[in-house]
Amino acid sequence: MFKFYYKVILQLLFFIITISSTHAKNLEKFHKGSDVSDYFSGILSLSDNEYVNSYNFLKRLDGLEESHYTFSKAYIYSLINLNKFNEGYKYSKKLEKKNLDSYESDLIIGIYYLKNKQNKLAKKYFNKLYERGRKNPLQNLISQSLLNWVDVENLDINSAKEKFNFLDTNFKNIKYIQNAFLNCYYNNSETQSTFENLISNKSIDFSRYNFFYAKYLNSVSKKDYAIKVIDRTLNNYPRNLLLRQLKLDFSSKKKNNFKDNFDCRNISHNLAEIFYIVSNALS
Repeated sequence: MFKFYYKVILQLLFFIITISSTHAKNLEKFHKGSDVSDYFSGILSLSDNEYVNSYNFLKRLDGLEESHYTFSKAYIYSLINLNKFNEGYKYSKKLEKKNLDSYESDLIIGIYYLKNKQNKLAKKYFNKLYERGRKNPLQNLISQSLLNWVDVENLDINSAKEKFNFLDTNFKNIKYIQNAFLNCYYNNSETQSTFENLISNKSIDFSRYNFFYAKYLNSVSKKDYAIKVIDRTLNNYPRNLLLRQLKLDFSSKKKNNFKDNFDCRNISHNLAEIFYIVSNALS
């Protein structure tokens, strides 16, 4: 109970400080007790990972972003955690029109355009991310990776590798992963050896990437060797569900039995893996 009260007091203190820092005249439409309650309840629900509740409370406060900057971020977090991506995109565009865009809103818009194969528009927003100041190291990694990958379709492999070499040296393991995907994207002759070097690394557990390696081998008509890679990995990691399912799929007479369609020649698929890595780091 003490922890609960302590948390409530901190949240209330945060709310009072942030609200008092804005101009009172801009908050006239939100002066009702019910509005304060909705905001407070929305923030508490968000901190407790109760995203349905946070969304229901915060969506009642349309327009609060004009006077309270942190509201838009909280609302965006609620939308994305509920898989409301299209609604997140529309809200982010609304913020942009009001000159209230943020790192999060630009990221959502850029990804939306990337998923819809509008790479020129996606690059515009990834540039905005890259040029924003006061980013933390993971935000730097994301913005730089996004900008690098959206450019690869216009570059030869040597130029692309040169761009990727400028990634922060603190993320050398992610550079290894991106290098494997980059060779795979171009179907370069070094792809197989790059994956072999990655998964044989003794200092870091890269066993997950046997899945991507097997997918690549199968895509270049080396299904028998792909099955050997799967069997070899399952000997060491017998509970790896991805590889067990992939082996069943390769053994099935039915085509496309396994619904995973990862393709290293798809830019958004490669970026999805980077987001997966970052989300695991944050968790």
